[in-house]
Amino acid sequence: MKWYYWIVIAVLVILGIATFVPAPGSPKNLIGYSSVDPFVPISGILLWIIAGATYWFGKKKEKKM
Repeated sequence: MKWYYWIVIAVLVILGIATFVPAPGSPKNLIGYSSVDPFVPISGILLWIIAGATYWFGKKKEKKM
């Protein structure tokens, strides 16, 4: 798999984790605490799904070649 797939996957996973970081003064999210992103469980899971799809797509292209 090409190196740029790994960079995209790493960035998406880190961003998914970063959405769960607590941030005082922010509105409460769907889980019930204040965090950087008010749509915490949904946005984090979507970012991880996109990272998984990127991994799958990279592996699929690797087999083709």
